[in-house]
Amino acid sequence: MSRRGRWREEWIYTLGGVLVVVAAFAFWAGAGTKLVRAQFSPAAGTGPGLPETIEAIDAARVTTRILYIDAHPDDESAAVLTYLARGLHADVALLSVTRGEGGQNDLGPEQNPQLGLIRTQELLAATRGYGVKLFFTRAKDFGFSKTPEETEKIWGDQALEDMVRVIRTFRPNVVINGWGGVHFGHGHHQASGLLAPRAVAAAADAKMFPELERDGLKPWSAGTAGVQIMDLDRGSESPQGYSVPIGDISPLYGKSYREIGLNAFANHRTQGISAFLGSPFLRRPVGLVPEKGFQFSQGMLDVSLSALAGADNGLGCGGAASYCDAVKKVDETLANARIAALQLKWKEASAQVAKAGSDIESVMSAAAGGSELFRDQLGFVKSHIDRALELSAGFEEKADADRAYVVAGEQFTVHLERRCRAEVGCEFTSPAIILPDGSKQEGHGDTPSDQMDFGVTLNSSQSQRKGFQGNFPEPEPLVEALQTVTIDGYKFDATQAVTHIEATSTRVDRVPLRMVPAYTLMVEPNQTVEVLGKNAKPFDVLLRVHSYATQAHKISAGVEVPQGWSVSTPAELAFEGSTDKYAKVTVTPPQKLSAGNTKLVAYAKLGDAKFSTSLEPLPTLPTQLWTEPAQCVVHAFEINVPADLRVGYITAESEPVPEALERLGIHVEMLEPTALAFGDLSRFNAIVVGIRAYELRHELAGANQRLLDYVSNGGTLVVQYERDFAWDRAQYAPYPAKISPPAGSPLPRVTDETSPVKFLRPDDPLLNTPNKITQEDFKGWVQERGLYFWTQFDSKYTALLAMNDPGEPDQNGSLVYTNYGKGVYIYTAIAFFRQLPEGVPGAYRLFVNLLCAKQHH
Repeated sequence: MSRRGRWREEWIYTLGGVLVVVAAFAFWAGAGTKLVRAQFSPAAGTGPGLPETIEAIDAARVTTRILYIDAHPDDESAAVLTYLARGLHADVALLSVTRGEGGQNDLGPEQNPQLGLIRTQELLAATRGYGVKLFFTRAKDFGFSKTPEETEKIWGDQALEDMVRVIRTFRPNVVINGWGGVHFGHGHHQASGLLAPRAVAAAADAKMFPELERDGLKPWSAGTAGVQIMDLDRGSESPQGYSVPIGDISPLYGKSYREIGLNAFANHRTQGISAFLGSPFLRRPVGLVPEKGFQFSQGMLDVSLSALAGADNGLGCGGAASYCDAVKKVDETLANARIAALQLKWKEASAQVAKAGSDIESVMSAAAGGSELFRDQLGFVKSHIDRALELSAGFEEKADADRAYVVAGEQFTVHLERRCRAEVGCEFTSPAIILPDGSKQEGHGDTPSDQMDFGVTLNSSQSQRKGFQGNFPEPEPLVEALQTVTIDGYKFDATQAVTHIEATSTRVDRVPLRMVPAYTLMVEPNQTVEVLGKNAKPFDVLLRVHSYATQAHKISAGVEVPQGWSVSTPAELAFEGSTDKYAKVTVTPPQKLSAGNTKLVAYAKLGDAKFSTSLEPLPTLPTQLWTEPAQCVVHAFEINVPADLRVGYITAESEPVPEALERLGIHVEMLEPTALAFGDLSRFNAIVVGIRAYELRHELAGANQRLLDYVSNGGTLVVQYERDFAWDRAQYAPYPAKISPPAGSPLPRVTDETSPVKFLRPDDPLLNTPNKITQEDFKGWVQERGLYFWTQFDSKYTALLAMNDPGEPDQNGSLVYTNYGKGVYIYTAIAFFRQLPEGVPGAYRLFVNLLCAKQHH
């Protein structure tokens, strides 16, 4: 496995869902009738109202494209992006090198790729508020990195290749390097800043990544002017360079661009961003500073159509050709359309926008023998004009499927509706459905009605859209509706993703169309532990089989086991349509089981077809489905666990540690506020404080003295890592201890999961009973050793382990304890929350020792 990289290979992203904020209820015509209409409140600045229409017209008059590059979701300057897109009306895109899967989750249990899926949706929601497009690379967020060298080694060439792909796709005039010039802190940030200028240079070089040209992505250098690279200065109250006027009030929305941006930035909920929205850092002015060898002028951020007509930089008309004046007149026509729209004269506004579209098409035809780059620029302008015309004409197309989940070979219905302002007089051709392979399913002749139903059947080869999609936040829609619209003689095509409205008594969601297996399975348990040296006993594997198929079938459901294992007979299940059925299978391990991990694969079998996929909603974001193999992983290793061990657990992030302890037969009880304040704590052998609990469980500070009293009376308290700002503000431990490092000291974490671990007190009971801890126990770890170590602590504490990242001194604050009264108080910054779900034996053995501390001190 690669460094940090022991993600489960079977995990894949399922990026089909859309997070929708519901502002109104669905309307029903009466009992027993179908859902007629569901109203959804769009994100600010993304609806069909007057401000959005004016914005669209303004955007058609600006030809600048700006690409902002950073490392993770929530790195971006929300205020700058919002000003550029909604203030200057430039075409702006954000490229996040990673999806942020290596970070923390304030909301739920999801980690690693599951967290990346959620953070993708959070950033997608934020960018809608900023008014910008969104791209990613396929580089993994493997957790905190201390150097850019380590980061680039792990990312390899893929990050650079994908950055080049995005640049050649979006073709920016300006690149804002979000981490340009930053040479300290997170290695991902530094690497992002170093890669951005290299990506701009490589995007212009035909010799770099020639395979991209085969995908139609030609080298891009923004004409003779070149792509200009800007760094951000947001480190002081007096930034260098051009001070971006993010405090200006938007004439369309009545808020400053900073406030509009921060409202959208609050979507980063898994990162607890809401608590930091008042931070001085987010309120500072921001400067744009050209990198060495590049130039900046304020006008380059919003080059108008009129300026393009006279530009002689390889992108513009050059001012000489006969059609250059026509480009200027298009700008004037759009200005007139803006005036008419502000006066709510929609027929006039639509006619002016349509005229601008017709004139641009004429210029493109006249320039057929001229500069290809100029024609491409006009193509971008035309796409903006088409969007402005949709809004000014009040054109809307709805494409609703009668289900969200499509099975190959089964027909589903797509209901189309279209509308337009009556005074505009839109003309429609017959609509069509675009299938995943790019083919079209046409409508039935002339369609005077504004509604139509299509019966659609997809085959197994049409499970996703063709083409590379790794740089997009989510896959392209599986099926789209196509409608050709003519307004005042100008014809344009409008497409709309086919979606489905899911309604319950408490919420309504618009979700994308997904192709799914006919049958999926949920396995319980999906992990279990077999203790070596004990007699292996049979255990039950419970299966929930879901049928997405609407036709009646009889299937068998069971579990495949390796040689030497035995399993009961598969269950026979009869389905009448889409529903759930349940089965119980008994599995018996061999008496001589070897150490390691064994996968027991669940299946549903229909004839020769076998289905072994789990497809379940994420707990934190149920509109997102997570796909992985339907299996139970058996972790087999040696461990001593005292009988009848009872543990109270104080969780804040819903981390997976309690579930892991229960696999060992430990009795775990979650301590909610009432139990923590008034319950009998003495009945627990140990109490565990979950990660970041002092930050996220607001009642915990008030209950802390009860926990200390519990220890003093003979209990064991295990406190897992806390963040410095939450821990250092008070003294929660019995004696002084701090996390924040002294100036010049390394960050209190060890990111190298293979870092050697030194035993400072090898004979200490915590390292010996009931399990003898050796160097073997620190092998096979994932992502990191630990984080937020104690850096300063009283002499009454005993440190047990020392470890360090390469080139740094030892840190000894990862596992520290003290005898307090009759009990034992332990602080551990070791990343048990990452190791236990991966079945790391040494992490299990060490954690059990911590729980048993009082019994051996």
